[in-house]
Amino acid sequence: MSGAVTKLAKPLLRGYHLREIKRSVGVATAVACGVSFGWYWFVIKARRDNYVNFYKNYDAEADFQRMKAAGVFNCCKEAEADDE
Repeated sequence: MSGAVTKLAKPLLRGYHLREIKRSVGVATAVACGVSFGWYWFVIKARRDNYVNFYKNYDAEADFQRMKAAGVFNCCKEAEADDE
């Protein structure tokens, strides 16, 4: 019966805090890099691409005429736009 009982090894407590901090800093750095890349790729780059696609076909004059016809501007009169 005494052969079945084994002695437990002593826990390694010396330097444990420093080891855990090193591991935690490494994990935090990896996670922060992953989140930063994801934010850049899925938010910043996507927004930039949407702006580029919007302004490829954007006609400012047509948009101005549409808003003027809808009565958005108080300073522009309908007759002035026809004369130009």
